[in-house]
Amino acid sequence: MPIAPATLLQTRRLGIFLLAYALLVLYGSLYPFLWRDAATWSPRFLSAPLPHFITRTDLTTNLLVYLPLGYALTLYLARRQRHMILLGTVICLGYSLTLESAQALLPGRNASNLDIALNGLGAWLGALLSRRHSQWLAWLDRLHAWQAHWFRSGPIARLGLLLILVWGLAQFSLVPFPGMGWLALYLRPLDAGLAIARPNWPWGLAIFLEMAALGSFAAAMLRPGRYAGALTLLFVVAFLLKLWLAMVFLRFGLLGGILSLETLGGFVGAYWLLMLPPAARHRAATAAALLAAIVLLRLTLAKYLLLPKSNPFNIVGLADLAASLWPYLALTVLAGLAIERLGRR
Repeated sequence: MPIAPATLLQTRRLGIFLLAYALLVLYGSLYPFLWRDAATWSPRFLSAPLPHFITRTDLTTNLLVYLPLGYALTLYLARRQRHMILLGTVICLGYSLTLESAQALLPGRNASNLDIALNGLGAWLGALLSRRHSQWLAWLDRLHAWQAHWFRSGPIARLGLLLILVWGLAQFSLVPFPGMGWLALYLRPLDAGLAIARPNWPWGLAIFLEMAALGSFAAAMLRPGRYAGALTLLFVVAFLLKLWLAMVFLRFGLLGGILSLETLGGFVGAYWLLMLPPAARHRAATAAALLAAIVLLRLTLAKYLLLPKSNPFNIVGLADLAASLWPYLALTVLAGLAIERLGRR
């Protein structure tokens, strides 16, 4: 049966996405492409026992990376024949097996049967989610309607909303983005979370600057007349996101960094600042001033200015990169908004 023109266009877009994403996974899996002698290759990693140390970061990365691949591939195959979940999962599993086998020839990488299993599980979850693709599209339409009701229109404002989502990704680094590269930042144990004898001032300052900058930046994307309710929702969601990620990635004893008085004080102080009339009236200017202060802080205290040294091909390394670039990207969006306003005048 021939595919309708609209469906054919969607299929082509899916094909382009699949090719680009598969190449990105290949690059991340085989970086830095420094090979051993092929004669040293052995399939022993397939039957090797599980490693003694398995980090939650590695588990999450391997699971999440193949989820979009399984989703898109199953959706692409289902354009021609329905119920292709098994085939999509098997293809992704074979792709993972191929890349892990190639990793066995890379001196700096470790081929792992656990990684293959997690990649296959992520692809299978993505394939299952693709069965509800039409429902996700309906939710996306509702989200667009909600966005049009609350936020400004135009490409610059949409970039700003995308950057707020990037902030969510940056939270996987478990460090407030103003403190990226700041050696004095640390997570205190839970039993010291409420201690006031030795307050963790760097952590509190970083949380305050992060939330004040994020809140004022998000407020600059809002339509006139919408402020307090949206800001309150943002702060609640931000705190719950930080708490959830800390519970997923950290030992229970280290949750004190999120539950500490410094964190709560940073949130309350930032919220109070943004509720002041001058900050509410001059949202973009407030955001620009706070982001400029963060950049200056990084110039004086951080061990790097722009790009972290962590590997961007795992979830934490990607989060470090997002957190490091966020202030500069946010300032760029604010500059675009200012230019847009000048053009209207």
